[in-house]
Amino acid sequence: TAENNDGSLRIVCRQRRSEAMPRPKLPCLSPYRTINLTAGCPNECCYCYAQSYPHHPGWGTVAFYANMLDRIRDEFHGLDPRPSMVYFSTASEPFLPVPPILDQLHAIMHFLLFEGVMLLVSTKCVIPQDFLELFARYSTQVHVQVGITTVNEQVRQLLEPRAESIDGRLENLRALKRSGVAVEARMDPLVPGLTDTADCFGALLPALEAAGVRRAVASYLFLRWGIRPPRELAFGDWSFAKMRRLYTFKRTDYCGGGTIWLPPPEYRREHYDRLKELARAHGIDVGLCACKNKEITMECCHPQPAI
Repeated sequence: TAENNDGSLRIVCRQRRSEAMPRPKLPCLSPYRTINLTAGCPNECCYCYAQSYPHHPGWGTVAFYANMLDRIRDEFHGLDPRPSMVYFSTASEPFLPVPPILDQLHAIMHFLLFEGVMLLVSTKCVIPQDFLELFARYSTQVHVQVGITTVNEQVRQLLEPRAESIDGRLENLRALKRSGVAVEARMDPLVPGLTDTADCFGALLPALEAAGVRRAVASYLFLRWGIRPPRELAFGDWSFAKMRRLYTFKRTDYCGGGTIWLPPPEYRREHYDRLKELARAHGIDVGLCACKNKEITMECCHPQPAI
């Protein structure tokens, strides 16, 4: 076992049998590759879509693919063309606070950077110092998105009970800026009535500006089969049950043919416009995710290097 912030985390070692660097199903990422070093995640975000996957080991357990470095080296040299970008990660937190996992992650990232690959990294955990030093050496090849949707620590604990604190994520942003790495705030998922209000944006955007953020990407929480937030989830006047009534817009072509539910386009457009206007006042440009908002935008919230 290894310890996380709120107790013990059970680590189960497995051997990866399937492809180590598959193409993501999201259209905007499909030309590239993704790496999930683990199945399962210690953050236990109540809205996590990965909890619906058949291979999810259940909260409190993380399956660590201990042979990934060898598999990636073997696969990489057999790819034609070799990937120009690799995404960490579509269904897990890269920076699990477990030494063997961090050691292998560091070795994998170093291998890919040395081979000239761009890394797109999404995280809600602390990025250790040795990774910051590695990223600084290859700063033109690293793009990091730090997940943050609120500066209210109580709301963060409600939605993401074992993820890094707000202060820790703001320090991530500052440290990455000091390292010369391209960095964005990832305001995803926005939760209707809770983290998409004028008050929430009005508190978050100055904090991001003070951390040196000049770009953010935003998208709304989506619901699908298998995502089971506690029905009693509530904060002040907000409740999951009340919010759920907004989810009337059904999409059947998400991420390779999946079905998801979203707030109506009119609701999303109004709140995105408000966010963008408020963000401009703080010198922050906000991008959207076309995969979930194609009736609103065709832009992509991920960097698009040449293939």
